[in-house]
Amino acid sequence: MGRPRIRAGEVGTVQITRLAKGKIRARARARDDAGVLHQIVAVAATEEAARIDLRRKVEALSSSSFLGLTGANTIAEASVSWLEQVRARAVAGSLTFSTYESYSGTVRCVLLPQCGGITLDALTVGRCDRIIQAIMLGCSVSAARRVRAVLGQICGHAVRDDAIPFNPVRDVQRLPLPEKKTSILTPEQIAGIRELMQQWRVKPGNGPRPDYRALIDGMDIMLGTSARVGECIGLRRCDVDMTVSPPTVLIGGTIVQTKEQGIHRKNSPKRTRQRRRVALPALSAGAVRRRLALAGRGKEALLFATKNGNPISVSNYERLLRSFVDDNRDALEKLGVEVDQYSTHIYRRTTATLVERAAGLTLASRLLGHANEQITRTSYVVSAEEVDPITVDVLDQILGS
Repeated sequence: MGRPRIRAGEVGTVQITRLAKGKIRARARARDDAGVLHQIVAVAATEEAARIDLRRKVEALSSSSFLGLTGANTIAEASVSWLEQVRARAVAGSLTFSTYESYSGTVRCVLLPQCGGITLDALTVGRCDRIIQAIMLGCSVSAARRVRAVLGQICGHAVRDDAIPFNPVRDVQRLPLPEKKTSILTPEQIAGIRELMQQWRVKPGNGPRPDYRALIDGMDIMLGTSARVGECIGLRRCDVDMTVSPPTVLIGGTIVQTKEQGIHRKNSPKRTRQRRRVALPALSAGAVRRRLALAGRGKEALLFATKNGNPISVSNYERLLRSFVDDNRDALEKLGVEVDQYSTHIYRRTTATLVERAAGLTLASRLLGHANEQITRTSYVVSAEEVDPITVDVLDQILGS
């Protein structure tokens, strides 16, 4: 009867031989995942070291002997392994460094302080649910949603490493959606805000006057295109076509800032599928012409840039807007603006709502670049309080007087 066949990932009998000068040789046969048989040899000063080296070489042949995560590893240890893979994907370009840094921040600031010492084999559905609920009550709904997403991916990584049999986060209860913001701007309020921006710190005495023109032009472009602030300040000369009627602008990039890459323009919007060319209403076309007059000569020149031609960061633009709001809080409240909800996001919400009311949800969703109309309805469009009075005619006709 012949020797039993060595299966893929297995190692045969280890032969130990003492060589000249006291060296120890360990030798064995092993089969890789493709079924090819290999003769593995390791030489070391001691038998134990030779066996360890031999085992290391065998493990390199097959995935079955990968010494990855186990159920005894903690969430903190598993998060390190998972983040290494996420970072590798960022380096390869399959996701952004900003996504990697967002995940890393959630792990460091929220997840590990709450449950970093729990072992993977102790993670039941109930325990994961209690962890997430505690974060929701102690921090916020948004923090709990981020932790659920990250913990779910860490557990998925552990499942693929054969550390746990299933992902317990999949069956935790759904979290409530964040409270929807309902503030939008009326045409009268927009005109009043523009006038306030033009007069902002016009009198000397408060230091150099802020770049109020960037606030006005940015507002007009975001209102007319539905672009996010990063997409707006990421517009270049080559993205604009003023030779057609109406003029158009390509929303094909955004300004991002990461620790590894600094402030730079990413050559796609927030989502690659949201790349779109938008016709400019007169309000936005005028703002684009003003920015073209200020921009550099090259086709890659940004319409919003520093004095050196470098990108403006989103945080700096939003900080400028917050300074304007703080200085003009009373005047904005007199206009009926909900100051606490005033950020660049109000422009996108205003555009979505006005287009939806005039032309329907489909066009509004397309303008915003959403793949799903429900996203537009849930997060952006503010429903009108008054129902169309045409319902009176419909019901009178059906029900009679």
